[in-house]
Amino acid sequence: MKRRALATALAFLVAAPVAHADDRVTGPAPVTARDGSSPAKPSIEAPDGVPVTFTSKDVAMHVYIAHGDVPANVVPDPFEKLPKLPVTVHLAPGTYTVEAESPNASTGHEVIRVEHDAPLTVDVRGGNASVKAFGGVFIAAGIVATILGIVTIASISPNDKSFSRWGVGLPLTLGGVGLAGLGVGMTVAGSTNIVAPHLPPGGAPRGVSLLVRF
Repeated sequence: MKRRALATALAFLVAAPVAHADDRVTGPAPVTARDGSSPAKPSIEAPDGVPVTFTSKDVAMHVYIAHGDVPANVVPDPFEKLPKLPVTVHLAPGTYTVEAESPNASTGHEVIRVEHDAPLTVDVRGGNASVKAFGGVFIAAGIVATILGIVTIASISPNDKSFSRWGVGLPLTLGGVGLAGLGVGMTVAGSTNIVAPHLPPGGAPRGVSLLVRF
């Protein structure tokens, strides 16, 4: 009797791990994305919407989208992050606001229009954030120099022979205008641009929309 009981116990101990191993093999495996998270479509997508493709040469670029014409820094934040670029989403016809940001680029914030049966490709061209920042500094310095030049010319008395108001004020004014102009150019060069050509179903691009935000 003792032997039978011992044999039964041993059989149970051997069978138990096998059963658990079978459960692990035949059980359904969890579905996860490559980064370990559960895959999910953006909630802004419409099943029968217009295909809109977002691309960028900047591999670190992230794109956010919201319904309507949404101003920057609005609270609460209505924007939804899209998957890694390039990505195609299906959007219902209407107006959308797109924000793009990257550690290597300045932030873009623009409005696009999705039209019925007109596939759209949105190319996010990242601008250099440092160039844009220096552009803002040059604009501010140019404005200050221009104001100082004008004040110098207007406030110093023409009869004051000890101080040449034109000799000081005019170079300040012209230099300030030039510095501000350089700053504007740098700001444009460093801005993130969003190029969105509309592609009707049967033909060539209808037009190109170049959107730039300072």
